[in-house]
Amino acid sequence: MSIPKEPRQQMINIMYLVLIALLALNVSAEILNAFKLLREGIQTSENALNTKVNNTMLSFEAKVEKEKRGQEYLDAANVARTYSKQFRDYIKSIDAKLVAEVGTDEKTGELMKKDDLDTPNKMFVEEGLGMQLHDTIQAYRQKFLSLLTDTADRRVAEPGITLQVSKVPQEALDGPGKVNWGTYTFGSIPALAVRTLLSKYSNDAVASEAAIVDVLFGKVGAKTILYDKFKVAAIPNSTKLIKGEDFEAQIYLAATSSMSRPRISAGGRGLSLDSDGMAVYKTKASSVGKQSLNISITTETGTGETKTYTDVLEYEVVNPPDHVAVVSADKMNVFYIGVPNPVSASITGIRKDQTKVSMSGGTITGNGGSYTVTVNSPGEATVNVSGPKATGGTYSGSVKFRVKRIPDPTAKLGNKAGGAMGSGEMRAQRGVLAVLEDFDFDARFNVLGFEMTYAKPRQDLQVITNQGPTFGGPAQGMINQASVGDIYYFDNIRVKGPDGTTRKLPTMSFKIK
Repeated sequence: MSIPKEPRQQMINIMYLVLIALLALNVSAEILNAFKLLREGIQTSENALNTKVNNTMLSFEAKVEKEKRGQEYLDAANVARTYSKQFRDYIKSIDAKLVAEVGTDEKTGELMKKDDLDTPNKMFVEEGLGMQLHDTIQAYRQKFLSLLTDTADRRVAEPGITLQVSKVPQEALDGPGKVNWGTYTFGSIPALAVRTLLSKYSNDAVASEAAIVDVLFGKVGAKTILYDKFKVAAIPNSTKLIKGEDFEAQIYLAATSSMSRPRISAGGRGLSLDSDGMAVYKTKASSVGKQSLNISITTETGTGETKTYTDVLEYEVVNPPDHVAVVSADKMNVFYIGVPNPVSASITGIRKDQTKVSMSGGTITGNGGSYTVTVNSPGEATVNVSGPKATGGTYSGSVKFRVKRIPDPTAKLGNKAGGAMGSGEMRAQRGVLAVLEDFDFDARFNVLGFEMTYAKPRQDLQVITNQGPTFGGPAQGMINQASVGDIYYFDNIRVKGPDGTTRKLPTMSFKIK
């Protein structure tokens, strides 16, 4: 366009250009309001995540107290909490300094100049506070990682340790201005946006703390073998038997665990182990008199050294008396509430069809030596047997049993009770299971419902309550979003067992790898 010659018109055009320049320098109220809403959302997320960590630590402390191990992991988790607080206090001090420099409105409590560009530039660029923050972020990230000495643990936790500095583009580092991280991050940024960015770093510290605590909490449940004393242990069904009866002994290595797989032999033959590392020896008591059983156990110590331990078990076989009451639970020496308990009951020397069986503390049904017991209250029950003697009169005897509730099941997703899970595996899940492990009876627990919390990095927590075992629409929608770094918590898992009682199972947590 042509340049006007009239001085007055030229002045108007110049003023118009100046106004456009001033408008370009000002940050719109809509953008500033968006920063305000974003900062409030970040603070809400930080509060929710902090509450979650507090709850996890309560479970952590209770588990260490109950299992009497894992104190070193709990101590490390407390150090992570200390690091998080130290860093957040540092961020609060920077934020307070910025607010003091910019000033606040006495009526609203908000910044006097939300769009102030000069003060942040002076503090973070000219005075070097930006690069000081850069170095502090890097230092605390390394502090968090140093709490995990195991490489696998660090690999699991690292995606959740979001406290880190953003990368400056290479063209900015090598360009004419050659800016550093502090200038690139805080240069020409309004005060309200700087406060939002500081809130983000504070939230990252809590997220990093949560990632460390989750990994350390999971290690308390990890199986370990710690040997300090060794002793052969053998539990016979009796040390005095009647001729013709079976002799049975349960043999295991004392102070071992299900992870210990020793080689056990007794009576000159090797024995197979069950899931708890225990073996059962069984033979017919065919000769009257004192008997002995040689036992040998070979195992690895905690240092990897192979050692063999031996012992001799002595027992006695006697001829049968006139009559003996024989009552045994077919599966265990305990009656469980809510399930039928099979029992064998007889009297040696008296026909089974002439034997009468009754009980106190429960109900017994059946005949011919095979019976079923049902019980309703914990405590003790007594099975009574009686029958006619061949020489006249009546023989009677009784055997006491413990009455217990069925143990709690284990909550699982698929075949896992927590830990790391692939995103595809998570999305394939359809609900929560209640699995009763290592229990001899056919007992089932129904899942009544649970609470699910979905923690996605740098986003607000999502919490829903699900009725029943199968994921409903909202829960399935959250499951379908599974991606690397996400964490799922399953709390308040309620189940109902065959005994009619409702129980609450421990929390499960899964980290998507």
